[in-house]
Amino acid sequence: MSARWMRDLPGAAVFAVAFLILLASTGSLSRYQLDVGFTLLTFLVIAQAWNILGGFGGHVSLAVSGFVGAGMYTTTLLLEKTSAGLTVSILAAGAVAALGALLFSVPLFRLRAAYFSVGTLALTLTAQAAVVNWGYAGATQGISVPFDAVPTQTSLFEMALVLAAVALLATWWVRRGTFGLRLMAVRDNEDAAGTLGVAAFRVKLVAFVLTSALTGLAGALLALRQVSIEPGAAFGLTWTINAIVMAAVGGVGTLAGPLVGVLVVYYGIQTQLESYPELSAILTGVLLVLIVRFAPEGLWGVVTRGAGTLAARRRRGDSPPASVDARVAEPM
Repeated sequence: MSARWMRDLPGAAVFAVAFLILLASTGSLSRYQLDVGFTLLTFLVIAQAWNILGGFGGHVSLAVSGFVGAGMYTTTLLLEKTSAGLTVSILAAGAVAALGALLFSVPLFRLRAAYFSVGTLALTLTAQAAVVNWGYAGATQGISVPFDAVPTQTSLFEMALVLAAVALLATWWVRRGTFGLRLMAVRDNEDAAGTLGVAAFRVKLVAFVLTSALTGLAGALLALRQVSIEPGAAFGLTWTINAIVMAAVGGVGTLAGPLVGVLVVYYGIQTQLESYPELSAILTGVLLVLIVRFAPEGLWGVVTRGAGTLAARRRRGDSPPASVDARVAEPM
């Protein structure tokens, strides 16, 4: 265990320094930078949460939009209909999403492979249809966060930064802990893992609940940023598509992969081409196809593989001779 800690120290130090720098610089960021940063961080939370179940657990969930919508509506309803404070309303969003995952885990985990994905998609569509017909939540017209409960843009950025740090810590725990080893064993061969004493259902349940709670919390922050929400946007499949694409482009089953994917897809393509949404969608689709075809391990996997290959060559001394003396010494 100490060896694992030592290997993670450089990466942990980089993340810690980046977190402190971002937290300290919030007062000097412009409104545009705060808005872009907030969106980037919430996408990171959503992609990283999906990565826990989809990357390490091998279960492709299409319920991201359902839990984002649940988080958005939970926070908004509590702030508008009750006297609950902001902190309670945000935490309640994560609790409701986790409870939903807990309740639907039994029927969903009876399904395997593509059937599980279809089941999670049906769950999202069912949740959307229920809210559309729920008059207390505004039905098709939606609902709005009370103006006096909306945090400042700086506060929203700071909350998103803290939540992103929590998501990264949760992923690190899954990647490095014994729970993650069990989860990956279930992913690789559930039946074989069961014969070795791994409680497959319990492991998948914990991953599903953790993923859903983080996604619900991200939904709460998105509701506070958007203020006015309605079922089509809150439960739209765009959240699910973005989570999967960003995680896949960066590299599923890794800690840094979703971060790389969010930076490339959201900031590198969507933000830079926000005036050309059709071109942005085309480039994102082409990039995803190229990643799936030529680099299924994602961009982060390509970088780490290349770095590993270069380091191995240096250790073996395979680099070509650079000095003139070496070339003269070669036989004619």
